[in-house]
Amino acid sequence: MLVWRDELSVGHPDIDNDHQRLIAIINDFQNTAAKWPPESVLNESLYSLYDYARLHFEREEAIQAACGFPFAEEHRKLHADLLCTVTNEVDCLFLSKTKPVTTASIQLVSELLQHWLIDHIIKNDLRMREYVKAVV
Repeated sequence: MLVWRDELSVGHPDIDNDHQRLIAIINDFQNTAAKWPPESVLNESLYSLYDYARLHFEREEAIQAACGFPFAEEHRKLHADLLCTVTNEVDCLFLSKTKPVTTASIQLVSELLQHWLIDHIIKNDLRMREYVKAVV
């Protein structure tokens, strides 16, 4: 289970609130997956995560532009890659069904989401701290 810590704060309330919401969505997915619900429930949960992440990325990219974040283009590409990863997992598990939906495959998705969010915040988003101060 992911837990929000102050060390993850970028310093912009919109971004920090979004990150907290993304953590909650990932935790919900993990809790739902642990109960082994129908595939449709897991699919819906991943789509919810995708939709919220897409909105968050748009908001974050607009804030980066407003504060003159020098790594904005690199960051935008990371966002696109992350969304592509989620899309590919949804496709493989629920649409084309090239991967079986098993406890192991769902566990791998859970771990991917957890590491994706935390690694992205720590390695990339925290670089925005000094820049977002100008727009808060």
